[in-house]
Amino acid sequence: MPLQLVTGPANSGKAGVVLDAYRSRLDEEPILVVPSLEDVEHTQRELADGGAVFGTRVVRFKWLFDEIASRAGFRARVASDVQRELIAEEAVQSLDLRTLRRSSTRPGFVRATVRLMAELERSMIEPARFTQALRDWADNGPRHDYALEVAAIYSRYRQRLDDSGLCDQQLFEWRALDALRRHAPAWGKTPVFVYGFDDFTPLELDALETLSRIAGADVMVSLPYERGRVAFRAVSRVFEELSQLASAPPLELPPVSDHYAAESRDALHHLERSLFADSARKRKHGGAVRVLAAGGERAEVELVASEVLGLLRAGTPPGDVAVVYRDPSAYASVVEQVFGAYGIPFALERRLPFRQTALGRAALALLRCAALHGTETDLLAYLRAPGKLRNQALADWLESRVRVEGARSAAAARDIWEAERWKLDEIDHLARAASAGPARLIVELRAQLERLFSAPYKRQAHVLSGAEVEDARAFEAAAAALDGLGELDRADLGPRRLYDTLAELPVRLGERPQPDRVLVAPPERIRARRFDAVFVCGLEEGEFPRGGMPEPFLSDEDRRAIATATGLVLPVREDELDRERHLFYVAASRAERTLFLSSRFSDEEGNPQPASFFLEDARVLFTDIEPRRRSLSDIVWSPEEAPTEVEFERAVSAAGPRVMPPAPDGLSADRLLEKFREQEAFSASDLETYADCPVKWLVERQLRPLALEPDPEQMVRGRYAHEVLELTFRRLREETGSARVTRGNLAEAERIMREALRDRQSSFLLSPSQTRVRAAVRRLEFDLLAYLRHEAQRDGVFEPAELELRFGVGGEGLPAVPLPGDGISVRGVIDRIDTWNGWALVRDYKSGRSVYKAADWREKNRLQAALYMIAARELLGLKPAGGVYVPLAGSERRPRGLVSEELKEELGSDFFDNDFRSPDEVEEALREASATACELVGRVRRGDVHPCPDTCKWSSGGCQHPTICRHEE
Repeated sequence: MPLQLVTGPANSGKAGVVLDAYRSRLDEEPILVVPSLEDVEHTQRELADGGAVFGTRVVRFKWLFDEIASRAGFRARVASDVQRELIAEEAVQSLDLRTLRRSSTRPGFVRATVRLMAELERSMIEPARFTQALRDWADNGPRHDYALEVAAIYSRYRQRLDDSGLCDQQLFEWRALDALRRHAPAWGKTPVFVYGFDDFTPLELDALETLSRIAGADVMVSLPYERGRVAFRAVSRVFEELSQLASAPPLELPPVSDHYAAESRDALHHLERSLFADSARKRKHGGAVRVLAAGGERAEVELVASEVLGLLRAGTPPGDVAVVYRDPSAYASVVEQVFGAYGIPFALERRLPFRQTALGRAALALLRCAALHGTETDLLAYLRAPGKLRNQALADWLESRVRVEGARSAAAARDIWEAERWKLDEIDHLARAASAGPARLIVELRAQLERLFSAPYKRQAHVLSGAEVEDARAFEAAAAALDGLGELDRADLGPRRLYDTLAELPVRLGERPQPDRVLVAPPERIRARRFDAVFVCGLEEGEFPRGGMPEPFLSDEDRRAIATATGLVLPVREDELDRERHLFYVAASRAERTLFLSSRFSDEEGNPQPASFFLEDARVLFTDIEPRRRSLSDIVWSPEEAPTEVEFERAVSAAGPRVMPPAPDGLSADRLLEKFREQEAFSASDLETYADCPVKWLVERQLRPLALEPDPEQMVRGRYAHEVLELTFRRLREETGSARVTRGNLAEAERIMREALRDRQSSFLLSPSQTRVRAAVRRLEFDLLAYLRHEAQRDGVFEPAELELRFGVGGEGLPAVPLPGDGISVRGVIDRIDTWNGWALVRDYKSGRSVYKAADWREKNRLQAALYMIAARELLGLKPAGGVYVPLAGSERRPRGLVSEELKEELGSDFFDNDFRSPDEVEEALREASATACELVGRVRRGDVHPCPDTCKWSSGGCQHPTICRHEE
């Protein structure tokens, strides 16, 4: 039976002819072949609307080949994409390549190899024919070795494929057609209809020929083609090939304009008839053809989104709107952001590597933790897998700990976790499986992958939606890949090879096209449909039309030379511009009511971008098309153009005068204020922090966010120095009977101090860098040695009595000290108290050079020494001889503070003269510190927390919480 060819330009009624013929033969269960899965679903809906429900089979070519194989009795295991790449990689590695040796080690070589293999098989070229053709082409010339190596790769690939007992998809289709040619009657009389294609592979053309000429089936093919039109030049080769298969001249349908909306018919039909014509009259566009111009990608998408939103609000169904990009995946992120923010339902399918999916990050992190020397971030990524932890704050806790403690491996992070949480036995299970070999590793990894995927939905009858569907697709892709890898039974599939393979595994994401969603797609995906409105976007030079993509193995020049020398014809890409013209024609002719043509006049940096000449080819057909523009500087919409309520509010805010919000009036939460009112004991350091900056006190002393890095060096150094000095003086007292350092026991004190440094070094968590830690410890050792030597030189009769005296802390030891206020007391830890004859000298260590003389206590909000003097009197019954701050660094080692001149001789010469005060002045300082502490507590209990950038003591060195504590003019 002959093949019947139906041709005509866009909107000439080809679909009607094919579908009518299809409907007329429903009793024979005909097959209708369309380009894509969404075309399958759309055509099925159209047939159902026309009353054709039973007996319809709408499929893609892949399914048609499966049906051919089934009827011809051909069976074969088809290799997955992952299996195919591994086989190709093995084929390349098994060859002793010389010319291609360097290239074969580069990323992408194997995938380029797979593409070449698929092309050769689609062209039905056997390895022997290919090898002979390349040998004849290269002869003994300079390309001889190169040609033989390319041919050897194809031969070895096919050999490895056969050894594995597999066929790739193209080989399966080829052999299925061979089987049908041997058993032609097996097809029966099932008619085949093909619609929506503008190009066919050699295999697909062979299938049409085999079905019509050999199997005797009725075959009807529609092809968008019109003789003499530039827009169809890329289709002319296919037209000639199909015409040769048909026994009768093609049915050439004339152009019609019935499909266009009445108000748009003249303009859109004129565009379809005149696009790319040498001469055409200009006509009025009537609003049917509109031009958008934007500065930058985001501005372009925002313009398109605002127009789409206008169409939807006017009643256009979302499924009747198409947004066309030459490569939609390049715009996926910004389209998702803008369309999502504007509330536009859309379908945009894209592919991401498995490693960039939520499930992929977790599964690959688990594999790295178990078998690939994973880092602490790998363990965190695994624990943050959806459903792994019911309380995600635990992962935040672990991140804080590993950062503060400087953990740099998964094992170290796991030790921190398991010390306080629970065992992560699944890591050990996977590690043991990796040691047992590839087969066991693949089985265990697949089981762990399934657990990770199902964890969020355990014991739930849950319907997946949104991002959950993407996780399901990621699981499906990875599970299928692991199953395929297991079938290969390869000994080299260790942890690293599995990781690399899964990491780059493509996963199809995004919503499927539906009638309730705007379709975002390339032009090839809309060629079999019409839409109420079509947006053709990204009309830039180099993007649409897209530049030629060179073939990595055989250039067009090589292919022409091979064809001339040997007669072996391989597809060439020299007609890329013709193909791009046709695709633009396809996109521009799909609109029934409105066509939008969008371009950018600059990139995101403001650099000019030339518009595609396709845009000018369309604009020249009409008069007075003024573009709607959105420039790079348009941060917000104008109030008149704002597409959403949120954008309108932003526009109004930007256009109006700047109004500062009222200053915060402090804390107001009843439960928080009640907590402060019930709290009696306050630490001296808390009160000093509050006096310095209430916001700093709120954040660091009350909210206490988890730290994500080690404490500042000054803080760590101070804690370390306190521990070392306490241990030094305590051991000195145990060994010599006195904690005082003298010239006589200085050597002993220095030895004890060095031992204390070593004993306490584990608490010195300054930095993950061990070099920096060692340097900091060395600096502190020098400073503490200098301090001990200064201690040995001091005179006076006071000796160390209390070390790190705790009061009101932790419910043990001495109680808090009450102050003359309503239920107010002070607590803390006194670094050291020196005593003599019932008198107490309070010493507070400062790890740096900064100390506070008595005259600065009020101005600098220093309360600690004075409050500790009160504590020594109330708790120990000692009279206050003074309170001083002791520097542990710098050249000046004398302490500063407040000391009683009544004991000037007993205290010795280690103090500055202007720090001495009379007994009355000492008592007045203590009363003032007590009153100030009570006043500060009163403010805390009232919730008096306000930003104070003008008076904050931290402002000169940079505010530590600028996003909270600030004001603006």
